[in-house]
Amino acid sequence: MTQQITTVTTIVPTATEETLNRELRKLGERDSDLAQYAGLGWVLAHTHAIAGADHTTFVDTLTRQQ
Repeated sequence: MTQQITTVTTIVPTATEETLNRELRKLGERDSDLAQYAGLGWVLAHTHAIAGADHTTFVDTLTRQQ
């Protein structure tokens, strides 16, 4: 049996009063993306958050057995 590995990258702006709705929308999109992968048999193996000055990048690593 082989294992597949993939990543999902989501860039979320740092929350300010002006960008709060955009941040929440991007986090919701990330949740939706991960749920779609889970429905296809992928398992979340690791999440790494990389903080930047004006955004945070989430890199989610998923695996699936073939």
